Amino acid sequence: MSNRDLETKLRQAIHHVAPDDLDGVLSRCKDQKGNVIQMSENRSDNRVVRPNFRRYTPWIAAACLMLAVGIGFYYRQLNAIASVISLDVNPSVVLSVNKNEKVLEAHAANGDGQQILDGMDLKGTQLNVAVNAIVGSLLKHGYVDELANSILITVEDDNTARGNALEQSLAGEVNAILESASVHGAILSQTVASDDPALEEKANQYGITVGKATLIQSMVNQNSQLSFDQLAGLSVNELNLLASNPKNDPANLSSTGSASDSAYIGVEKAKEAAFAHAGLSASSVTMGEVDFDYEDGRMAYELEFYANGIEYEYDIDASNGQVIKYSQENKGMSSSSTAGQSGNDIGEDKAREAALKHAGVSQSQATNIVVEKDWDDGRLEYSVDFWVGNVEYDYEIDGSTGAVLKSEKETHASAATNTIGVEKAKSIALTQAGATASQVRELEVSTELDDRTPHYEVSFKWNGMEYEYKIDAESGAILSHEKDWD
Repeated sequence: MSNRDLETKLRQAIHHVAPDDLDGVLSRCKDQKGNVIQMSENRSDNRVVRPNFRRYTPWIAAACLMLAVGIGFYYRQLNAIASVISLDVNPSVVLSVNKNEKVLEAHAANGDGQQILDGMDLKGTQLNVAVNAIVGSLLKHGYVDELANSILITVEDDNTARGNALEQSLAGEVNAILESASVHGAILSQTVASDDPALEEKANQYGITVGKATLIQSMVNQNSQLSFDQLAGLSVNELNLLASNPKNDPANLSSTGSASDSAYIGVEKAKEAAFAHAGLSASSVTMGEVDFDYEDGRMAYELEFYANGIEYEYDIDASNGQVIKYSQENKGMSSSSTAGQSGNDIGEDKAREAALKHAGVSQSQATNIVVEKDWDDGRLEYSVDFWVGNVEYDYEIDGSTGAVLKSEKETHASAATNTIGVEKAKSIALTQAGATASQVRELEVSTELDDRTPHYEVSFKWNGMEYEYKIDAESGAILSHEKDWD
C-alpha cells in the first residue's frame, strides 16, 4: 500500500469518526441570516473565550496512530503467507495462501507447470477454487489419465495441525475431482515444515518443488541403492510405483488409490520373460514378491521365485521385457558338506575357471576380474566378479567343489571399457599408502564401472590403520582416500 493510499484511508476513517456537520448545525439555529452569533462568555473583563483545540492535539494524533497501526496490522495479516501448497504430476504448480486460504501467489515450478497455469489469474481466489482449476487443466492437457494417474500434494506449514487438516481436505477434494472425471486417481499427500534448508537446496539444484524433493529424499533414506540424482527426473506416477516397493517405502506419506502401470508390459508379461530366460514353466514355479524397481536408468519389475531348490531373482525392463539383471542361488545345499570341514580348497584359479565356464566367457574376453576368498557359515567360498563390455557378472563358487552357488548378470546402459584394471588400481592405492601387497591384510577391490565417474574402490588394513581409496578407472587418478584407526 502506497503512502497516498494510506493517507486517503486515514482521512476517510477520521471523517466517519468526526464528520463536518456545519450546515446541519446552522440549520438548527433560529437566527442565522444576517446575524453574527457571538461565541462569548460573561466575564468581568469582557474578553472572548475561544476553544483551546491545541490541548486535544495529542489525543487526535494518538487516535490516528492507533488507526494506522490497526490498518497496517490487518493488511499484513491478509498478505501473510500461512501455507505453501505444491501440486506435482510432472507439471508442478505452487500456491501460497493466507490463513483464510486465499491465494496470494500462484507460480509454475517447471515448464509443464507454465502450460497448466496459462491464461489463469488465481491471485485472490479461494484455495479450493484454484485447486479445481489446476486439476481441471491437468486433465485437459492429458497429464493425468489412466496411464499415469498419480498426483502429489504437499503442504508446507509450520503449524502442523493446520497443515495436516489442509492436507486431508485437499487430498479428498482432488480425489473427488478425478472421480467425477472417471479417472481412478492415486493421491500422495504429505505435510512438511517450511524451514529445511537442505531440502530447499536440493529442490533448487534439480529444479523441482520442495514437496517432490521431500518424497525422493525419504525413499533414498529407505533404500541406499537409490540415488537422488536418479529419481529427480522421474514423474510422480513413476515415484509412486517405486514407493509401493516395501524397501522404498517413504516415511510420513499418505496414499490413496494405486499407481497405474498401464504404460508398461504388466506383471504377467514380466513373469513370462523371466521364466523363459530361466528355462522354467509357470507351473513349476513358486512365486515370491513382485515389485517395481529402478535399475540402470529404467523402470523394472523385480521378481523373486523358487524352483527345484533354487531361488531366482530377476529384474525385467518394464517397457520392453528385456532381462536387465538376474541371479540364482542354490538353497538346497547345506553347510554340512563344506570345504572348511572337508579340508579341500580349489584355489582362486579354479574358482575363476568355474565362473568363466558357467558364463560361457573366455579369460581373454573378461576384464577387471576380482577373485576374493571368504567364509560363509563355516563354508569356504570364492567371490568372482568380472566384466565383458558393459555386462557385469557376479559369482559365488563353492571353495571345496567348484559348484556355482550363486550367479548374477547385469547389463548396464553404459560402462567404462578402457580401464586401467584391478591390479593397477591396487598398485596405485598401495603405493600412495607406502605399503606392499604382502604387508597388508584384508585387501579388497570392488569395481564401479557403471558409475557417473567409473572407479575402483580399494580397501586394506596395515600398521594399525584402515585405508580406503577411490581410484578413477580410466585415468588412475586418486579421487578420494581415507585413513582411520583399525
